[in-house]
Amino acid sequence: MTNEQLMELLKYCSPYIIYVVNDKNRIIKVHTPIKLKALQSVGSLQKNQLVYCTELKITNEGRTVYCIDGKNYHTYYFEILL
Repeated sequence: MTNEQLMELLKYCSPYIIYVVNDKNRIIKVHTPIKLKALQSVGSLQKNQLVYCTELKITNEGRTVYCIDGKNYHTYYFEILL
């Protein structure tokens, strides 16, 4: 992804809001801090550990990552707890 494309994408993103589909197939807006459950051990986090995401970031490839305790983790390691 070029810098121009990344800048265009960032115009429409917030580091504090994520939209998710709930169990009733409705799109809901979730604000940080977001409560998460680790689906597997990653970094210093253990499987099934409950953590809070304080900020959302985007990689150079355009993927969303969670900022947890100052470290960035890909979203597929976690389940959002509503």
